[in-house]
Amino acid sequence: MTKIYLMTITKGNDEQDYEQQMNEKIFERKSDLKEYLNKEGYLKESTYQYVKITEESIFVAEIQKIKLK
Repeated sequence: MTKIYLMTITKGNDEQDYEQQMNEKIFERKSDLKEYLNKEGYLKESTYQYVKITEESIFVAEIQKIKLK
């Protein structure tokens, strides 16, 4: 069984208005996913959710673990 990690990034502002899906990325390895999140400056909020805050926006990355047979 193979696992992949689907990351969906949404963008919002201070008024909690979030746009729909902004970007999707697929990672084959959890280490690649964590390396990307650290490189981009995301902070862990919960088990499958990471947040990046800039002066003008808030980016929320939600992670889904998908098992393939």
